[in-house]
Amino acid sequence: MSNIIEIIDWWGRKVVFTEKKWQQKCEDHPELKSRTFLRNIKRTIEEPQQVWEDKSDKTCKRCYYRKYSIDTYVKVIIWIKDDPCRVVSAFETNLVKEINYLDLKRLL
Repeated sequence: MSNIIEIIDWWGRKVVFTEKKWQQKCEDHPELKSRTFLRNIKRTIEEPQQVWEDKSDKTCKRCYYRKYSIDTYVKVIIWIKDDPCRVVSAFETNLVKEINYLDLKRLL
């Protein structure tokens, strides 16, 4: 199986976005088909502006954010418990929803 993205994140961990996962996620997030958006996913993994614990799994997932446009962010959800770490999902969003949960920690 091939990887759409294979990169080192800001913590120095290898992160992959598999072609299989990418194909699954393209159905719900058509922005993933854009080469520009894929470049921004890489940049978000390498140089996030915010990193949060994930609401559904604080110990195994992290949410990486980077401003994408005036009104939107790239959000990349990463499973951090494997080596290499894996992209669970990535998409464009207009808010950092984790800010609303008092039990979640901002890590960056």
